[in-house]
Amino acid sequence: INAEYMGPTQMASTSSTRRSSLSLSSPSWTSHVETTIKHEFSAETRRWKSTKVRVSLAPDAFQEGTMRFVYELKDYSRPAGDQDCVAKLSKTQKEDPRTYFSEVEMQLQCCALASAFNSRNPPKRVHFLAPCVMEFPHRTAPGGTGSLLLGVEPSLKGNYVKHSNNYGFVAPEERNTPQAFSHFTWVASKHRLLVCDIQGVDDTFTDPQIHSNEGPGVFRFGKGDMGLDGVRKFFATHRCNPICEYLGLTGDTQTEARVETPRSGGIIRRVRSSSMGLGDRRMSLDAEAHFSSKPLSPRCALPRITSLPSVRWVDASQGPRSARTPLRNLN
Repeated sequence: INAEYMGPTQMASTSSTRRSSLSLSSPSWTSHVETTIKHEFSAETRRWKSTKVRVSLAPDAFQEGTMRFVYELKDYSRPAGDQDCVAKLSKTQKEDPRTYFSEVEMQLQCCALASAFNSRNPPKRVHFLAPCVMEFPHRTAPGGTGSLLLGVEPSLKGNYVKHSNNYGFVAPEERNTPQAFSHFTWVASKHRLLVCDIQGVDDTFTDPQIHSNEGPGVFRFGKGDMGLDGVRKFFATHRCNPICEYLGLTGDTQTEARVETPRSGGIIRRVRSSSMGLGDRRMSLDAEAHFSSKPLSPRCALPRITSLPSVRWVDASQGPRSARTPLRNLN
């Protein structure tokens, strides 16, 4: 199960939280400023950019989940008033550094799918935070495996809610938008992946998990990727709601394994203008599934999918969705 970040506003009710220290003795942690290397990934260029930035890092974790400790951090390269961030440290001793970089790429894949979802004019638009990796060259990672790495993203302010997890859990209030978005990702990716573990403030989300469908024993998205088993767990508890209906998703809950798992070592496999039925609508895909061995991070290489389908929707029975009245007053 993925880590759950509850947010600063909820810490008062979690006094039993176990803490981890990063060994800073400064009485006011913001007075200790250090230079780090900020690694940011561009979804457009599919490249990493590394810059030196100044930050302050709290010495003690203010929260923890199943897999990570969470610290406060100030990133002084960000605009004034928007410098509060959270930094996440894996609980795994000698964590593979690639884990931090792959989690950034995974969340940016979710950003791309959120854009596709929003293009359908749902009642509420969804967004994912854009994370980065911070490298602390003057600190040693737990277990002595090189420089300390932390996953960093802007701090969310407000009531933090976990709507689902990566194994079928759905929050009691069962809002329509988070569940419909997860269902949408399965259909829009042509049954290649499903985004779950939806959590955040209002409709700004973070810490998602992707389940991949790339064949037996292939889990592209880290420890929380449960593959088709996770997808089936989602649909076992998912109930299609009015937003699923609005998007034409109802009836598409296929969870069979992919017959073909293309791997072409740097060759781009393109699928142009394919379509699939969605009730009375059809989804037109411009898909570019890049299989390559370009660096996943600035320091390592790992084969992975480097882009997702761009989605164009065509309503086969009633004309363009933009000409129709959108749903209102749905959560």
